[in-house]
Amino acid sequence: MLKKLLVITGALFLAACSSSSKLDTATYPSVDERNDAELTSFIGQLKTNRPYQSSLSNQYVRQYSTVSPAQSAQRLAQVYNKWVGTRYRLGGTGRGGIDCSAFMQTAFATAFGVNLPRSTSEQRSLGQRIQKHQLKQGDLVFFRGNSHVGVYIGNNKFMHASSSQGVTISSLDENYWARTYTQSRRIL
Repeated sequence: MLKKLLVITGALFLAACSSSSKLDTATYPSVDERNDAELTSFIGQLKTNRPYQSSLSNQYVRQYSTVSPAQSAQRLAQVYNKWVGTRYRLGGTGRGGIDCSAFMQTAFATAFGVNLPRSTSEQRSLGQRIQKHQLKQGDLVFFRGNSHVGVYIGNNKFMHASSSQGVTISSLDENYWARTYTQSRRIL
């Protein structure tokens, strides 16, 4: 019975494939006949498993480069004051609960007008990798094999959404964070 079903399914598949060659090319134009810009746009919208390609434009970099370290600190402090104490929730993106990558997305959009991708796995490949001793305000810091992210705010401290404390500020010198530190990235 199963053998007959497979034979019938195969025959139908072959029949369907052979009839598709009879399609009217006016209805379904070939790739050569399509507008290159339209194709490029369509391809750019496809979701793939490739790492996130940063949409950080030079406009944002130029905008940030005119911001002094004091202004940067003030902007990050305003974000922190708005979100401090918000509980951690995996997949959360709002005041009822937020995870670390969504908090970075919100912090960068609010403080710098920069749109980060949603997940830590996408954020971990943005910008350029820097050494820990090169950290400046606004650099991303990653922990636990790149599964947790925060933003460096100066004085060896970083702001993040902690799974145990919610939105908080921690020190890179604390034993846990020093032990699980993975990398730093500069995106601004």
